[in-house]
Amino acid sequence: MKTLFLLTIALLINTSFAQWSTDPNTNLKICDVAGEQALAKIAMTSDGGCYISWFDTRSGSYNVYLQRLDPFGYKQWAADGLLISNNPQDTWITDYDLICDQNDNAVIVFSDIRSGGLLKPFAYMISPTGNFLWGANGVDISTGDNFQPSPVVTETSDGNFVFAWISSDGSQKIALQKLSATGQKLWGTTPILIQSGTEDYSYPAVVKSDNDQVILVHTVQTGGFPPQVRIRAHKLDLNGQLVWGSTGVMIQDNGQMAFFQVPEVESDGNNGALIAWYDGRAMNNLSSSFIQHISSAGNLYFPANGAEGSLAAERNKFSPQVAYNSATQETYLFWIETEPNQNQNGICGQKFSPSGNRIWGNTGMVFVPLSAPNTKSISDLSSHMGNNQIYIFYLDSQASGLNSMTMGFACDTTGGFIWSGNFVTLSNATQEKLQMETAMDVYKNCKLVWGDKRFDASGIYAQDINPSGQLGQPVIPVELTTFEAVVNNNEVILNWTTSTETNNRGFEIERLISENSLAQNWERIGYVEGNGTTTEPKNYNFIDKETPEGKVQYRLKQIDFDGSFNHSNTIEVEINYPDDYILFQNYPNPFNPVTVISFQIPTKSYVSLKIYDLLGNEITTLVDEEKNSGVYSVNFDAPKYASGIYFYEFKAGDFRETKTMLMLK
Repeated sequence: MKTLFLLTIALLINTSFAQWSTDPNTNLKICDVAGEQALAKIAMTSDGGCYISWFDTRSGSYNVYLQRLDPFGYKQWAADGLLISNNPQDTWITDYDLICDQNDNAVIVFSDIRSGGLLKPFAYMISPTGNFLWGANGVDISTGDNFQPSPVVTETSDGNFVFAWISSDGSQKIALQKLSATGQKLWGTTPILIQSGTEDYSYPAVVKSDNDQVILVHTVQTGGFPPQVRIRAHKLDLNGQLVWGSTGVMIQDNGQMAFFQVPEVESDGNNGALIAWYDGRAMNNLSSSFIQHISSAGNLYFPANGAEGSLAAERNKFSPQVAYNSATQETYLFWIETEPNQNQNGICGQKFSPSGNRIWGNTGMVFVPLSAPNTKSISDLSSHMGNNQIYIFYLDSQASGLNSMTMGFACDTTGGFIWSGNFVTLSNATQEKLQMETAMDVYKNCKLVWGDKRFDASGIYAQDINPSGQLGQPVIPVELTTFEAVVNNNEVILNWTTSTETNNRGFEIERLISENSLAQNWERIGYVEGNGTTTEPKNYNFIDKETPEGKVQYRLKQIDFDGSFNHSNTIEVEINYPDDYILFQNYPNPFNPVTVISFQIPTKSYVSLKIYDLLGNEITTLVDEEKNSGVYSVNFDAPKYASGIYFYEFKAGDFRETKTMLMLK
């Protein structure tokens, strides 16, 4: 009788052995060689690692490089990165995009002048081992020779990729192309164009929606300089057709945005999108931050033209950032707040109900009070939602923008600070920092990457911070991919496999007799040593030889080197002991020279199993010991005995039985 139970468990622990720096004065150097390394991007892998990309002038012109880090911050490729493209690039660069797909491949898209003349976008897919899956030169996703900068990309629900970028030839359009996972164009040889004879379009963003569809958000410009700027959303089906009509859905329709502003666009995790921006609709030379939530059906959850974060007078509210709690459908908005002359800087936030009502009052909540005049500059604000906590990061500089520090704080859903001391310094190096990007991994560790002038024109540096606000100690799982129990006669064999381990001293095996489960008297029945820190799969087993009859539960107690521990989920087996003494006929019979003799006993008994020849002489004893209730099998290996009839006698308690077997050579 065999019973099998399978489950997947993740036990979260902390690591003390990581390449990530625990010192805010050093940080992790991604690349800082001759020339300039700039405009870093970061994308999370499924194991808690990441990809980091950047432009690099070590060879004279701007080349594109990529690095992959494991969860502990160890570089997986060459120390100074993998060269993605050294194709001709202009003397200046535009924005680009980097994502990680569901197979942990990096997808990177950028524009260069390899075709001669003006910028055109090219897309690459790079495997975790550094292979170029879409060819050494990527895929040319555009046509024509017009100016086509700043491409972005998202992966669809079906594992395809939709790219969007600006296409400018006198008027500005949004161009889109869709590639399969193998790099094949799915929307024809020429891109789809979203265009108008009277409007210019800029700053596209795309997020995944349902059924291989995407939501496109972009700005709309009309009039002379400075133009009237609005925000529009479209939905494109799997074939690239507009779902919400040619005019889409207006997100902001009052035209009072700055023409250089890039709206913040995030997926809501439910096929919709969140869009944040600031505008000057009050016409008082002040700007305020707004947010809108649009569903996959094109419905607006918040009031037309967005919900305003704060009604505080005599304040600018710039650079809004979004954090969304998909479980409660509550939205959090954070922004940089200044007085009218923009000489004092702080950070404020607001919490919105699912319908866009302000929860933290009409003026929001202050997290970083306004600084003294001309003493501080705050930039590169970002926010992430995880574990019912919001993590906020920013660059804190002198008013000149020099001597930057990388700072962060976390708050709960009521706006209360979480981390010790409220604020954490992630980088204390005082040189100027540029273009910070942040991301959160599956275990809610946050990772930050930025350009840094601590040694030269600019290098790329990164820092990890865990949900408790500790640097360089990412929460990484001891992840059990299987945990099974096999009942074999009167034994229970436990097998489990880990895919990764961090700081794992070992596993205590605990057992609970289910009939006594109300008392929860778990007993420790064994221990198996772990493998410390490893990213390689490891297999473990333990045999419980003293099993009681009935339902029995098992669990693992994973213990860290520092004594902290986590329990796995439980698995249950049922053990049924025999009701009678039975001696089974040997098998095979006849045999040569090995046969198996089996017997069962209903209670703990002293067992004797002996072999006799035809004359009644005892030739060997197979069993002579006390055994627990159960079914047992033993081998009789008789190469030195002659062919003929043999007897085997079984005694247990008051039970006695003899059977005959035949060996034929």
